[in-house]
Amino acid sequence: MKKKGLVILSGGQDSTTVALFARSECKELHGITYDYGQKHKTEINSAKRIAKFLKFKTHVIIKIPNILKSTSPLINKKKKLEKYDSYNEIIKGIEPTFIPSRNILFLTIASNQAVLIECKTIYMGVCEEDYGGYPDCRRIFIDSMENSLGLGISGSKKYIKIKTPLMKLTKMESIKIAIKKCKNMEEFNKIFKETHTCYDGIKGGCGKCHACMLRDRGFKEAGINDPIWILRK
Repeated sequence: MKKKGLVILSGGQDSTTVALFARSECKELHGITYDYGQKHKTEINSAKRIAKFLKFKTHVIIKIPNILKSTSPLINKKKKLEKYDSYNEIIKGIEPTFIPSRNILFLTIASNQAVLIECKTIYMGVCEEDYGGYPDCRRIFIDSMENSLGLGISGSKKYIKIKTPLMKLTKMESIKIAIKKCKNMEEFNKIFKETHTCYDGIKGGCGKCHACMLRDRGFKEAGINDPIWILRK
């Protein structure tokens, strides 16, 4: 097992699944969560609870001041969040919720934290299923960042490893793997009840935004009841 792993933990479904991967691979877990003015800020509290449940040695909340600018309704109060009645309605191409350079900034800050705690492995929950709307969820982007961060920190491309175990998985596949990474279904339900995915910041999910649509479809295809559904009004 690796000695240490740093998890970029949003408090959502994917980053929590990746944290379970890290738990199985590392002796010591550390977490980093970002408060960047997102509409769904409730995810930060989810991240805190998940980090505590998984016994992270450290978990830092990074407050990013008013730096990221975008037309994304996640941070732009003048823009309305897109809602859909079915998955097929989701817009093809760049998602309106995409925030340019967000993952570039997140990984840059995470690499700084990794050096501080003497950790060379960063875990991130991006996956190419989300690429339909998010260019910074692709493997080619992660490889580029890994090389650039390594060169900028140590002069070596291989200094930092960014692990993305969900990269090639569908939401259904990631749910099934998350269950396997848990000790039992009781632990899975306890952990995933705490996760937050909804871009509208609604506990249990609005069921209509892009993030909710992807999550709901994944659980239904997996034949598993999402533990957050009991919270949905």
